[in-house]
Amino acid sequence: MIKKTFIVLMIAILLFASACSSVTSAPEKPAEEAVPSEENEPDEIEIIYSEETVEDETNKVVSPLDGLKYFPEQLQNRPVAVSIDNHPDARWQAGLSQAEIIYEFEVEYPYTRYLCIFHAQEPEMIGPVRSARPYIIYYAMENDGIFVHVGGSEDAFSEIDRLDCPDVDGLYSGAMWRYYDTGKKAPHNMYTTVKSIRDEAASYGYRKEGNFEGYLFNEKPHNLSKDYKDIISAQNINITYNKSNTTSYEYDKELQVYLRFKDGQKHVDELDKKQLSTKNIIVIETKKSVLDNAGRLYLGTVGEGRGMYITNGEAVEITWSKSKEASRTKFYSGNEEIKLNPGNTWIQVVNYLDNVEIEKN
Repeated sequence: MIKKTFIVLMIAILLFASACSSVTSAPEKPAEEAVPSEENEPDEIEIIYSEETVEDETNKVVSPLDGLKYFPEQLQNRPVAVSIDNHPDARWQAGLSQAEIIYEFEVEYPYTRYLCIFHAQEPEMIGPVRSARPYIIYYAMENDGIFVHVGGSEDAFSEIDRLDCPDVDGLYSGAMWRYYDTGKKAPHNMYTTVKSIRDEAASYGYRKEGNFEGYLFNEKPHNLSKDYKDIISAQNINITYNKSNTTSYEYDKELQVYLRFKDGQKHVDELDKKQLSTKNIIVIETKKSVLDNAGRLYLGTVGEGRGMYITNGEAVEITWSKSKEASRTKFYSGNEEIKLNPGNTWIQVVNYLDNVEIEKN
């Protein structure tokens, strides 16, 4: 009996010793593996990421339309120039916040219309698209844009044919569609996308790559007073097209951009409901006359005249010159072509500079 008890006790002691040995030795190998090797140091990962970021910035190039930097593939395509409806029933419009350049000019009284130039950016949607006028075509062509419109005046169609303007017309193209979810009614609800237009243009056999003269830009934004004389403070800008149609800008000193208002209301983008802003405002004074009983206009956008350049809370008087329909409108201070600050630009085409009121505070 004592012998059996001794054997059982010895077995129990051996099992206990074995268990203890197993518990204490198991972590040794994982502990060695947990020590990071020189090839996998966390600092090395951060350095690699930083180098990639620097390389990405180095690969970017300056856009000839807004002076900002983009990847080359974003600038290789031809710009798209879209005639945008600004009838009160068309508001608010989609995609304007992503245009490099936007023109505003008068059409039949009392309305104005926009021409949006898209190059690097591709908004989710653009519209409402509206009809063509000759002077709209000229501004589209100076940006080498594929001109996008829905119908137009007889003079506009004549100019499209005469100048061989590459256009996509919503009356005959499936690249545009009526969008009723906005609550807008025809003719104020025709929309499109940059991709749809470029695909349609390719099917027409239009040239895909851009070929145009860009603006001159400062490397970094700075005040006009550093480069030009006779500068005036420009905090608020009020433009009167007529008693029923006004455009205003208020300078945001913190963001260093101008916030846009249309007919006393914040001008927002239909896509994100955010207020539109701009780095540069250029005012062009042109001759105007009424052509027919429908109120269609002639605007003297080819030639030369007076203007104003406004940026960073300051303004300077300039002159402009456009030698022919498809040539770039150039802006001068004295005999020197001006440099714009990097960023988007709104070009306001007016009949008289006296219709532009600039407030210092």
